[in-house]
Parts: sequence; structure tokens; C-alpha cells
Amino acid sequence: MYYVSIQESIKDILITPLGSRVMLPEYGSRLFELIDRRVDDEFRADLTTYVFEAIEKWEPRVKISEVRLKSLINGKLNFSLVLDNNEVVEVAA
Repeated sequence: MYYVSIQESIKDILITPLGSRVMLPEYGSRLFELIDRRVDDEFRADLTTYVFEAIEKWEPRVKISEVRLKSLINGKLNFSLVLDNNEVVEVAA
């Protein structure tokens, strides 16, 4: 049996736009809604909300305690997720 690593699963969930999978349209995250938005407190709040929503729904093996925005350069979003066991998952979307 094939087991997907937690980090791979998290990254797949977050980089998949909602509605992009025909047979599973609710799979993914709303991160694509952040494209072309100014990085401010509302952006950071939405980033955190979208990450929590998607991971809580699609990856029951982990709980996130914090989302840390690292950079947004040339449309590339880089952030870290701190899990409740203090493991850090780096995400580039």
C-alpha cells in the first residue's frame, strides 16, 4: 500500500485550487484567491484562514498551530506551517 507523506499531502492540498479536480471539486485550498493582493494584515489573516480550513478538512493526521509568512516574491508565496508537535513544514505556492 502507498502512503503519502504528511508534508507531500499538505503541499498538494494547499497548491490545488478549489474546483480544479473534476471528481473532487471541494479538494484543495483557497490560496489562489490571494493572487495579486497587497500583503497586509488582511492578507496574512486570509492566508492563515485558508490554510487552516484546507488542512483541517483534508489532512486529519496533523493539527496546525501557526502559519508564518516568509515571503511573496514574483508571485511565489513562501510560508511555514508549525504543527502542534513543533514540526515545521515549508510550503512554496
